[in-house]
Amino acid sequence: MAGFTWKEKFSLAVVPWLATWLIRLWFGTVRVEILNKEIYDKYFLGNKGEGNVVAASWHRHAIFFLYFFRKLDNGGIVISRSKDEELTSRIAKRLGYTPVRGSSSRGGKEALQAMIDYMKEGGKRKFCGTAVDGPRGPARKLKKGMLVLAKETRALFIPMACSGTRVYTLSKAWDKTILPLPFSKMVIIFHPPFKVPPDLSEEKMERLRQQSEDILNKLTDIVDKRCGYTGVKE
Repeated sequence: MAGFTWKEKFSLAVVPWLATWLIRLWFGTVRVEILNKEIYDKYFLGNKGEGNVVAASWHRHAIFFLYFFRKLDNGGIVISRSKDEELTSRIAKRLGYTPVRGSSSRGGKEALQAMIDYMKEGGKRKFCGTAVDGPRGPARKLKKGMLVLAKETRALFIPMACSGTRVYTLSKAWDKTILPLPFSKMVIIFHPPFKVPPDLSEEKMERLRQQSEDILNKLTDIVDKRCGYTGVKE
């Protein structure tokens, strides 16, 4: 682990195990309601899905989604190369994911190519998920990397969002991350999947990027309203 101090190495050996244990214990008490379960059942759980899936959410939802999708086979997740995100990468691996390191601000092209290679590997269907306004925002502004991934791999693109009836909001975080309180309920919504045409021009890709951003914001507003979540008072 070049570049890490001995204290950081110790933390990287111990904290992921403790964090994974805590996540399973904490989030295991949370009830989940899926508004359009037929999409989840068909494209994430069932064997009748139509190929690989790229699932996109806002960074605000990322921690709970990391837990929620832990049981899926062949799940890949894009995580920043920064030292701060090394812990996240190791936690994701312990939860059953294949971490692909990189971000839009550092190593983005390499990470995108690595994820393209991962999605194109033979065998079972592959799933990829990441926060499309990450790694540092601005919040709820979609970056086109995952649309490009879906385009290059002919995968289905599925926007998704979640909110909770009782959550703790990390008010100082740029994304206002939400964490469900124990024994609360999280509500999840999926948009019907769509494919990104392989011959899409830059102009049309930008149009699709904006449309996808609008979809994600609408989904987020729907689940927030259903849960009575009004966000953080500035």
